[in-house]
Amino acid sequence: MMESLPNARYERKFVVVGGGLPEVLAMVRRHPVGFIEAYLPRMVNNIYLDSPGLNSFFDHINGVSNRAKTRVRWYGDWNGSAPSPTLERKLKQGLVSGKISHGLPAFQWNGSGVKPELSKALQSAELPGMLREVLRDLEPSLCNRYRRHYFKSLNGKFRLTVDSDLQFGPPTSNAATTGGLPINDHALVIELKFDPRHAAEALHIGQHLPVRLMRCSKYVLGIEKLTGG
Repeated sequence: MMESLPNARYERKFVVVGGGLPEVLAMVRRHPVGFIEAYLPRMVNNIYLDSPGLNSFFDHINGVSNRAKTRVRWYGDWNGSAPSPTLERKLKQGLVSGKISHGLPAFQWNGSGVKPELSKALQSAELPGMLREVLRDLEPSLCNRYRRHYFKSLNGKFRLTVDSDLQFGPPTSNAATTGGLPINDHALVIELKFDPRHAAEALHIGQHLPVRLMRCSKYVLGIEKLTGG
């Protein structure tokens, strides 16, 4: 059963083809909608959870309308510890997305792989019973991190992020405890987020970014990197 959709919004995610980070940031800052930086850039770290058969991955690949994606996120260094992690359940129903978030206790996995220590953190967290049922069927499937630049429009209707320095790795001890992750990707990913009421206005934003854009999921990109797909 699909959970109810909280904080409904539209999300558009694109891979930039043929542009470097300085050029893309300059395009965003010159955009006629008036994007300004909302926060300082920072590193975003994720551990994705999926079923043993990668149901979330294949739901995305197959274009399933109602689907979910689960991850644990924190910010800053990647050094075998997650000091202030958040469990995020991303839900999508048709074109509309929503997110449920729950704080988790800090955990470390130096030398032991992420699964046992993450499992302890999830067990000790205060989580709804329905979410615990969902988590019973999930396990770590991908680690990834990237640098994120944050922007918001002057009219407050749109948020835009630019992600660079993408890194991916399996949730195993050797790959997940070093200062970085073993697989690098030089793609740049733009994410545009807005209330469904502003969908018509959002169509014009992409027209003023003079780069070729392709739809993207960083989770799908990472699994394909790991599996050679």
